[in-house]
Amino acid sequence: MIGVLKKAETVMPPHSFIETYKVEHAVCDRIADFFQDNKHLAQPGRLGENPRVDKSMKDSLDLSIPIRIYGQVDPFFELLTGFVKRYVDKYYYDCGANGLGPLGFSEWSNVQEYPIGGGYPAIHCERDRLEYGHRALVWMLYLTDTPGGGTEFPHQGITTECIKGDVILWPSDMTHMHRGVVSSTHEKMIFTGWIDFITAERSQKA
Repeated sequence: MIGVLKKAETVMPPHSFIETYKVEHAVCDRIADFFQDNKHLAQPGRLGENPRVDKSMKDSLDLSIPIRIYGQVDPFFELLTGFVKRYVDKYYYDCGANGLGPLGFSEWSNVQEYPIGGGYPAIHCERDRLEYGHRALVWMLYLTDTPGGGTEFPHQGITTECIKGDVILWPSDMTHMHRGVVSSTHEKMIFTGWIDFITAERSQKA
């Protein structure tokens, strides 16, 4: 069966709040093929409060995928649902009546293709202004094997390797600043997005 869950071999240090999971290569290939089929819709990667292209900070080609067509890249999101549940079960303690507000997929996700020598070396986090306040977690799926092209988390002293099929899940806040490590020898492709706090109404419709 395509996409059967497998725990990644990489195990993060305890209390890093960074978790790794694994999907089969066929899941990655389906997403990469979707990118290639729709590459004419991709745009140069932008960053900043007033989005701009600055290849010294981010050199990529990005394809944004709206939630209404997430089914076209399944079974990934079905698998991701399971990973998020495992993550929350591990780290979120029972807080009584308050509980944890409902979570859901962000309205958009992105496939990002980096050329040899390109990447996202600017250190950043995923919730750095009011408009991103709904972001709870970040997920990233490596679509390629890219030696020397992982992701560095400076505060945790951790650098993940870019291994095809590895899914990384971590908090969106400043505690988890991160940057892409640039490979001078290989191209890199990732699929990434967010787990958001959502309204009870949307949760009931999901």
